Amino acid sequence: MAKSGGRGNIPEPRSPMVIQPDVELRLKHNSRLPIHSLPAELFLQVVHYDLQPFLKNNYWGYYSHVIGLSGVCSHWYNVIRDSPPIWTQIHSSDSHNIVEMALQMSSSHLIDIKISAVRDQEHIQRFVNAILSHRTRWRSLDAFTASPSMSLLTTALNEPALNLEKLSLTDRDTMSSNDEVDLFGGTTPKLKDLTLNGVSARWDNEVVHGLKSINLSYIHFPSTKTVLDILSHSPQLQRAIVWRCTTASRFTNSSYSIQLSQLSSLQIDLGSLEAIDNVLASLKGSDRSCLSMPLFAGENVGGFLRSRVAGWTSNWNVTPTFQLGGLQLDINSSGLQMGILTPSHPEPLTFTIEGLRINGSELLVAFSFVVDTLVSWAKESAMMHLKLGYSPSIYPFYEVATQGIFVNELSRLPTITSLEIVSIGNGSLAEILIREGASSVFRNVCALSFSDLDASDLPETLEPLSHIVRFIKAATESSLDEVDRKPQLQKVELRLYSPVDLDMVKSVEVAVKELEGVVGPGTVFVINGY
Repeated sequence: MAKSGGRGNIPEPRSPMVIQPDVELRLKHNSRLPIHSLPAELFLQVVHYDLQPFLKNNYWGYYSHVIGLSGVCSHWYNVIRDSPPIWTQIHSSDSHNIVEMALQMSSSHLIDIKISAVRDQEHIQRFVNAILSHRTRWRSLDAFTASPSMSLLTTALNEPALNLEKLSLTDRDTMSSNDEVDLFGGTTPKLKDLTLNGVSARWDNEVVHGLKSINLSYIHFPSTKTVLDILSHSPQLQRAIVWRCTTASRFTNSSYSIQLSQLSSLQIDLGSLEAIDNVLASLKGSDRSCLSMPLFAGENVGGFLRSRVAGWTSNWNVTPTFQLGGLQLDINSSGLQMGILTPSHPEPLTFTIEGLRINGSELLVAFSFVVDTLVSWAKESAMMHLKLGYSPSIYPFYEVATQGIFVNELSRLPTITSLEIVSIGNGSLAEILIREGASSVFRNVCALSFSDLDASDLPETLEPLSHIVRFIKAATESSLDEVDRKPQLQKVELRLYSPVDLDMVKSVEVAVKELEGVVGPGTVFVINGY
């Protein structure tokens, strides 16, 4: 092992005492390889790109790969050794020697720390002790652990972290936390992104001030006023999640108001519709603020939705955007989402209803309300994008008793010109509609897409895909005798969630040819790894 500037040790590349002629030839050959002619900065970009899969995989094997690269040759060894940014990923799953080496090799650069409960308590304690002396270099800290390890960690987080930008603490065991931890003595001047899941902080602590993103889950708050105060301390807030939380009391000051003009998304769940309503009554977002909330069994679902959608559209000034684009309805296994599509924004403006905690009849009330709302929003020329996943699990629309109701409700929607099918097979809403012969739902579809497809599964899914395309094409041609009516289906997209390797190309080509035989040449497009 060789030291590098006193910063740490990585394995030296092996060098023989006497260089044999064939070895010398290989060394000369290697020195002339194009990659060795790259400037060090460009070569490092190649190394960083090679390391990206390990970063996406929670750092597993990251440093084993770094050390492997450094052993290729002396040039690679020297460049990697002398590049602190490569060594800034600190993971509790690594051995103590690797952690200490990375902390030293990263020099004075900011570090990103990941803690997971993959080792025993003694290992976690040793890891925490190692990183504490580098507290001023913390850029992000992400911990997902059991309660004992989380308690150990939060006890240690009692001093300022001056460069911390992102903090995520998830206690995987705690379903409702009210132990208020005094994080960092209230001093994290650069913190903009905070996640506390099963971990409760002191809410008057300045750690929760000036945030752009906040995610609070499985926490018991003293009052809905506490939630409002937390949000009010971050006027530049862009994304807020308060989910699976509860409150002990309600706030009664009707004149209290908070304006979050940059809010793009709010997910709120405080255990009851009353508590949610209590917070939203004092909160105003922007005309681009998406809203998501659950419904609860035994409560007035219809009345609550009418009140909340009215508040969303009027108090948040959403109404003017209705005139700018089309509409969207997404039905999936967790609930319903209605949206507004605007040409000036890539993402729709959405109102989402999570329906996992209500009974079947209540979900039907919510579904009927959503359809009524979309109909009331639609102008005469409004276009509709329908996205179909699996049937909501709480009240499966594939049950005989509800299939007719489901089809009738969908038939009331504004003109559906775009259809996205996220799943096929048992429980698929598209399959239900086809079994019911619901041609009227699809008669105006111009663009059809299938999402989340796996290229390796195409040989098995091609037959049901083809069946769906044939049905929808027939539906669009069912009334060609009407005045000025023309065939509608013009484009089919296959959206593959992963890149296509060489072994899968043939399957993709076969699928495209099969579907073009149904719709027509040049009508089927493949979107790869979207």
